[in-house]
Amino acid sequence: MFSNPVHTASGAGSAETHSFQLAFIQEVGNLIFGGTVASGQTGLLTQAVQADETHQLRLHAGYDFGPATGVVTLGGLQAETSNGKRQGPLFGLGMRVSLNRALQLRGELLHHEAGPRDGSGRPRGETLSVTAAFRF
Repeated sequence: MFSNPVHTASGAGSAETHSFQLAFIQEVGNLIFGGTVASGQTGLLTQAVQADETHQLRLHAGYDFGPATGVVTLGGLQAETSNGKRQGPLFGLGMRVSLNRALQLRGELLHHEAGPRDGSGRPRGETLSVTAAFRF
């Protein structure tokens, strides 16, 4: 999967935002292995860690149970702000369920730690994403 840069305009002036994602998935029988490299100035995780831009590297492993697929995600996150860079791990669990031949529901609970903001602690958080996909 590859996403092109996204351009947005704001009220008084225009601001340009960019995002990039490259993913690879390999199925071996019922086992699923993959990885994702992503960078972006928008998105759920960027907002959750209160950053101007995030860079992610994720490794995925899962199992296809038939109508449902479970996935475990491990990786790293780098959040860039005007105060500098913060780094930390991310990990999560995801599930994809096929409702019929054309409609799928996907969900992922992702835990992230973006490193210390002021040196006093490690801000932590979780993001929950739920999406629907329609296959033609």
